[in-house]
Amino acid sequence: MTTDPERKILTLLENNAEISNDSDYREEFSYITDKIVRLWAKNREEGTTWTPGFQREVADLLRLPKNMTSLYMYVSECEEYALKSATSGFYASCSMLSKIHILTEEFIPLSEIVHPNDIETLEDIEETYLNYADDIPPIPHDKIPSWVPESHSWWRIPTRHDMSKEEIEERLYEIYPEDWDPNY
Repeated sequence: MTTDPERKILTLLENNAEISNDSDYREEFSYITDKIVRLWAKNREEGTTWTPGFQREVADLLRLPKNMTSLYMYVSECEEYALKSATSGFYASCSMLSKIHILTEEFIPLSEIVHPNDIETLEDIEETYLNYADDIPPIPHDKIPSWVPESHSWWRIPTRHDMSKEEIEERLYEIYPEDWDPNY
């Protein structure tokens, strides 16, 4: 028998699979992912595990077309942020990548829900971080969420720990005129 928080997650995934507006179910999936990770972190903190059958039920619901699409879009968004990792995307991408790893390690292998050509996407994201390692503003250790496992080493990829506060802010809040001025 599932716990109340687990039942809420299952209901959210069931409802997400029935939403008709594409943007709504992708947005809702991010919320669901956050709920799952929070409960996963709470379980780790309290030394508890999922109730029997919960992981299988989540995996079955993740296999539903709209949930699969939602997860795929979530992975794609993570990849987009990774490409911005030298500026404002690193923290968001790391957070999403950690959540994706938790989903795929706890519930369903990525290979079961993405196209075979996309299996290496998570490794490609990490490779992107490595390619920008010298340019990514480092995340202070106390700013890394407490739920992130030590094994998620991508949070510690930035190599330049001598960046000034000004340089970090310049990179994080960099705005180019061509980004907002159509006449530029």
